Amino acid sequence: MENIIQTWKGVAVTAVLAVGIVILATQAGYAAAWLFDVWAQIHEPRAFAAGEMEALLTGRVASSLFAFQVVTIASVLLVDAYGRRTTGASALNFAMPRGGVWTLILSVIALVAFATSFASLVFVFNPEALRHDLQPFSEMMQSRTWWLILLAAGIGAPLAEELLFRGLIFGALRQSPLGFIGATLITAITWASLHANYSLYGLGAITFIGLYLAWLRERTGGLLAPMVCHGCYNSLIILLMVMAPNSSLTTG
Repeated sequence: MENIIQTWKGVAVTAVLAVGIVILATQAGYAAAWLFDVWAQIHEPRAFAAGEMEALLTGRVASSLFAFQVVTIASVLLVDAYGRRTTGASALNFAMPRGGVWTLILSVIALVAFATSFASLVFVFNPEALRHDLQPFSEMMQSRTWWLILLAAGIGAPLAEELLFRGLIFGALRQSPLGFIGATLITAITWASLHANYSLYGLGAITFIGLYLAWLRERTGGLLAPMVCHGCYNSLIILLMVMAPNSSLTTG
């Protein structure tokens, strides 16, 4: 009984810490956007060169994302370091999975195959939903600072989000009576909630991807596979929009 109480206490503490990390990181993102506005003088009444405003707005978004990601990564690492000192255990394992690079490649292929199939179905039955989800990114991909979004989405997001969701949160829930199923469902749903501006189809895709990444975390025993999959998936979407910014996926 005492062990169960201690386990749930750990889950509660982890939940509070996770919420605190998201709030702190979000505020850091707002602060970074404000500082960028001041530096770039976006709201100043002045003439902008062709394409300058689009580049600045993309840089503003990237600055906010970078700040959110840096604070998230630093906070999770600090929490995990404290946990290692007090309990001797860590929720963060970055070891190469069994099968090495081939496991990573096959994991990425499986994710891309699922995402492509799902996106194709959505495009057939509700193309407006797909356009709604991609349009904001497509517009930024037409600016000359698009590569900043690639860095934020392809490197920053996988590091920050996998550390927090499949690392810290999943690790705590996995050791609780909720087990693998509960940890997988909760992390997938809460991760999808960060993308609340997406359509219902987009939220469904994010949730299923979250389930897959949690399964990878369990199957491989570490965070490397989920991080690589997450990064490759995001990077592929960004690069496709850069190469075809005016495709039928993003324009009516």
